[in-house]
Amino acid sequence: MSLADGSSIVAVDQAKKKIISFVRGAPLAIADVRIPVDLMVIDVPRAALLVGTNWLRRYSANLFFSKKRLVFKSKGQKLSTPIEYN
Repeated sequence: MSLADGSSIVAVDQAKKKIISFVRGAPLAIADVRIPVDLMVIDVPRAALLVGTNWLRRYSANLFFSKKRLVFKSKGQKLSTPIEYN
C-alpha cells in the first residue's frame, strides 16, 4: 500500500473524494478465483468495491442485472457469481 499524492476522484454519488491510498496487486477473490487488482482507497460511509471498465474488458465480464450475476473469464475458465446492488 502506498499513500496517495493528494489526488481526488468523483465518486458514484457525484461527490469529490480524496484518494487516501493505493493498493497495487491486491488479491480479489471472486467465485473461488484470486485476481490481482489495483485499488484506490477513498473515505466513504459504506464499504463497496467498484470495478472499472478496464477490469470488465480484461476479464470479458458481463453483468446480468435481471439475474443478479457477474459472469467473467479467468485463465480460459468461464465463472459466474451472484452480485448484490441497491
